[in-house]
Amino acid sequence: MNYNRRIFESSNKPKTTWNIINELLGKQRWSNDIQKVIIEGSHLASQHDIANSFNKYFSNIIDKLNCNTTDKSSLKNSSTYCYLDQCNKNQNPPMVFKFFSTHEITTINR
Repeated sequence: MNYNRRIFESSNKPKTTWNIINELLGKQRWSNDIQKVIIEGSHLASQHDIANSFNKYFSNIIDKLNCNTTDKSSLKNSSTYCYLDQCNKNQNPPMVFKFFSTHEITTINR
């Protein structure tokens, strides 16, 4: 198929043009799909199994960071804990709202 016809028949001409340019330059299209993952020695190739493994990891990681865990010695040495602990120490002062009259507001830019 010639390039002019591909572009002419395309519903998304800019994308088709860039696809043709990339073909001519020899650039390959990469897939973002994960094909295989090795977790604790198990080879997972099913997209469903891979997704479940990631879900399990990210769902359980909070337990390791939770301050109520029994092993606080390793937790207190982690950079995440130190960061969160520092954030709690440096809380912002409470906000104070002041009331202004219409006259004060209108005279600001004068």
